[in-house]
Amino acid sequence: MRRSTLVRGVAGLGALVCLGALPFWLSESSPSAATVEASASVHRLPLFRWRVGEAHTFHLVWDDLTRVALPMPAQDAKAQELEGVLHLDGELMLQALETRATGTRLRLTLRRLARHEATLSGQALLPDAAALQAHLPDTASAWLELDARGALQAVRFSEAEPPLFRQFAQTLAAELFPSELRDAASWTTTESTQTGDAESAFAFEPGDTSRLTRRRTRYQSLRAAGAATVAKQELGSLTTFDRDAEGRLVAITQDEVLDALGTDGRVLLSKRLRLRLTYQSREMQPLPASGEQKLVIRTPSQIAFEMDPEMAALRGQADGMTVDELLETLEDASSPDAIAGLDVFARRAIAALTLEPKRCQELARLFLKPGTKPGMRELMLDLLVGAGHAQAQATLRTLLQSPEAREHAGAYVMMVQRAGFLTKPEPETGVMINGLLERARTEHDVPVERATSYALGVWSSHLNPDSVEARAAVRTLENAVAQAPGDEARAHALRAMGGTRAERLMDVASPHLRAESPDVRAAAADALRAAPQELATRLLLDALETEKDRGVQRALLEALNTRTLDAGALEHLRAWVVSGGLASGEEPALLAVAAQHLEGGTPVFQMLQALAVRPDLQAPTRARVMALMAQVGAQLGG
Repeated sequence: MRRSTLVRGVAGLGALVCLGALPFWLSESSPSAATVEASASVHRLPLFRWRVGEAHTFHLVWDDLTRVALPMPAQDAKAQELEGVLHLDGELMLQALETRATGTRLRLTLRRLARHEATLSGQALLPDAAALQAHLPDTASAWLELDARGALQAVRFSEAEPPLFRQFAQTLAAELFPSELRDAASWTTTESTQTGDAESAFAFEPGDTSRLTRRRTRYQSLRAAGAATVAKQELGSLTTFDRDAEGRLVAITQDEVLDALGTDGRVLLSKRLRLRLTYQSREMQPLPASGEQKLVIRTPSQIAFEMDPEMAALRGQADGMTVDELLETLEDASSPDAIAGLDVFARRAIAALTLEPKRCQELARLFLKPGTKPGMRELMLDLLVGAGHAQAQATLRTLLQSPEAREHAGAYVMMVQRAGFLTKPEPETGVMINGLLERARTEHDVPVERATSYALGVWSSHLNPDSVEARAAVRTLENAVAQAPGDEARAHALRAMGGTRAERLMDVASPHLRAESPDVRAAAADALRAAPQELATRLLLDALETEKDRGVQRALLEALNTRTLDAGALEHLRAWVVSGGLASGEEPALLAVAAQHLEGGTPVFQMLQALAVRPDLQAPTRARVMALMAQVGAQLGG
């Protein structure tokens, strides 16, 4: 997804606190007032004091539950949600490496983690001691750069630190070390954190500068929400920073509860955070070697993930499935129907193949195995298409061109069409499709020729329309329409041409809206649904005015349902319906269009009225008409 696998789950957790440097500069403008202010200032800032070489050890308890809604389609609400759970209990050490007039540098390490539970969408990130040592080793460290007042300016790492440690350390530092401190009894500011930009109110306890409190009152923006609008948020947040009489850090406590809702009432972000940092001991320790470098620099609010953001969602989708498990399931199953919960299996298997792309070629053994049923081979190709990456496409090409794929002619036609379902096809895949098309033509294999034509059209739609490959594909399919030997072949060629979504589509398909054959007219309508020009909508509406065939009317309405209909188009459609142009039995096709344009007002209401009075309307259809009329009527104010 994006970066470190825990990013959505932990982005926005707690962290350490402020620190200190040297006494704040004192004004000399008014001797008596200056004495009082100097005394207060000395006690207020820097927030914590550090001595070079001194290492402070704290007991750390970090509990976090974060749920983030993903802006991606899914089959159920759970799959649309990314959940991160974190429970850490151990030691956090801060050692002062350098103090200067402009600030302090601290070294942060995590160690002796007696509890290390971290899961992302059900996947354990730190399941055992070996994983802990790999991702959060005691030897990993971060540098915290503080200004003269003790506010966090940046976090620094070396490339050697594991990605998960970097994410954890940065999240801690960015949350609990304030990014702005002022020499005042109280102040408000906007903190820019990994969670978002938060309005925060800081205050020293009256008469007691040993405690600073921070209350976040509102997030002005939430990074996890992306472009979604936050309509409502409920936030309860309190952090206390405590120090002893000598100005040393004693404790930090943070509790934060946040629920952010979108305009549709959906929870965009839900967060429950509890953080405790309690002083244990301090001692002088040797400074690290002077040659140590931390060249990876991040600001407190910077979200710098170590993996693509899709990775976390993929792990959740896989739900623990490995490639070994999916291969075993495929080998044991006699047919797809024998696999329990096939849809869930396929979704998990696709994620597993996406997470381990190099293992896609292992499907070839099962595909090429003698006696493998056609349905199982089709399923394997579906999994490869679903994964869709370079290794999956390479395996797909190998299998489609194998003799075993052609053992069952009917199944092979279905297999070939799978190549057209790739959303990011590679050029080599297009070369293969063209090769299969030429072979089918040479062998006069009409079913395969049509299947490869469909695949070629859809494949070309994912290319740059000005590319040589896209232009060649459009030319091939356009010639197929022009050279079709009969109506059936022409209808198939038109539908294949429609898959290209090319500008030439309208010029090629529109004349066939007036063809003698209903099948050809319906195919022309199907093709025009994807034409990029607005004029195609007008041509479809014009064709409806004279069309009497039910099947063609259905194709025209289904094509219109995929296009944007403005007020003029809706009025055009209304006039046709009111005049009695709609064939009996095709009311559901019109209702599908109306349901997508309920905001169209009077024209939509009137075409629904015309349907409502039809005497031969089926009861379920009539109920649907009345329901839609009620919705439009409510928008019209009655």
